[in-house]
Amino acid sequence: MLVTDGCDAAPAFAEVPTEGRTAYPSPPLHRIVTIAVARLDPGGGGFAVHALGGEAWDERSHLEGFAGLFGDARQAPRLVSSNGNGFDLPVIRYRAMLHAVPMPALYRTDGEWKWNNYQGRFHDLHVDLMDVLSGYGASSRVGLQQICEVLGLPGKGFIEGEVYEHLSRGEQELVREYCKLDVVSMLLVFLSWLVQRGDLEPAGLRDHVVTIREALRAEGFEAWREIAEGLDGWPSRRTRSPGG
Repeated sequence: MLVTDGCDAAPAFAEVPTEGRTAYPSPPLHRIVTIAVARLDPGGGGFAVHALGGEAWDERSHLEGFAGLFGDARQAPRLVSSNGNGFDLPVIRYRAMLHAVPMPALYRTDGEWKWNNYQGRFHDLHVDLMDVLSGYGASSRVGLQQICEVLGLPGKGFIEGEVYEHLSRGEQELVREYCKLDVVSMLLVFLSWLVQRGDLEPAGLRDHVVTIREALRAEGFEAWREIAEGLDGWPSRRTRSPGG
């Protein structure tokens, strides 16, 4: 089982003292409004993408849904993120502490987990694409949207402003679908990286893309049709340089 995780959060406080560095709140001061996962069976099985939890402001439900992904001790799903070590997982940890939602599997280091666990930065049970592709900070970190542009993937869409602006207008569905698009993009970038690393044949990537594309066409949200169409011919259609 492969799991990708996206976490959209709204600032819990409008202004936070930052000594002039940034107005962006620190991880504990965010409130999680949706967590989405894209699941792919690497053995050629199915694909699914969905948001966890209930209403946007029911933060505990999102955290409990995330914790439930790791509830089976016999399985350890690979977690893929983009800046997950820098943002998503710290926010989840702090907010889970606030709501007293246990997530013991994320902290396991016993037995075989000593050599591959979710806490180890250089392990692959959790792959933070932004961290790995930058050489763990040796070069500047590149955002998911720019990677998608370089690879010729459909970029971020569905929303135009900040997440909290859409939520204030009651557009919860839009925010959920935006987060789902995020994790689909992460999954496709991850699969491309597996090809580069030699862990996946190009033909296998194309097969996965067909499975993902057909699943997206069946999504109820109309904007997914354009994303699915954007995957036609990918990845055989080669990428362009950032300069055009």
